[in-house]
Amino acid sequence: MKKILLVLSLFMVSVFADIYNDETRLIAQGKGVMFIFESKSCPYCELLKKDFKENKEMKEISKGFNIYFINQDNQKDYVVGTTKKQETTTTLRMAFMSKTTPNIVMFDKKWNKIFQLPGYAHPAQMITFMKFIDGLHNGDYTAKDWQKYLKDNGVS
Repeated sequence: MKKILLVLSLFMVSVFADIYNDETRLIAQGKGVMFIFESKSCPYCELLKKDFKENKEMKEISKGFNIYFINQDNQKDYVVGTTKKQETTTTLRMAFMSKTTPNIVMFDKKWNKIFQLPGYAHPAQMITFMKFIDGLHNGDYTAKDWQKYLKDNGVS
């Protein structure tokens, strides 16, 4: 009986070590994906977080996204997408040329980069961006409709 408990305990430790390691998994799971590069000293980053929490429409539409706040001040390891490629905070920043915060990078559910905005986006703008990506998933738009969509919705 003790051997069974020991084996079971070792198995549970290995499972939890895999789940709770230092890597953060950045995944789509059939949703749009958003990377938001932030820093502790960025007041607009805090404002954007507040928008996601308090703006009802933004909060509702964000349920269709996996949103990852990536703190540029902390070096961390990430596993990105279905390829499970390992990246660090620095390599992600370099890949998306993130020099300012916030820096918003939006992907569709297939990891196609749709849009990147260096800076803060007002809730009306964020909602418009997210609705476009939802429309891509529903077949309402194609990526080539992006500029026309923005113009038609008063964002340019």
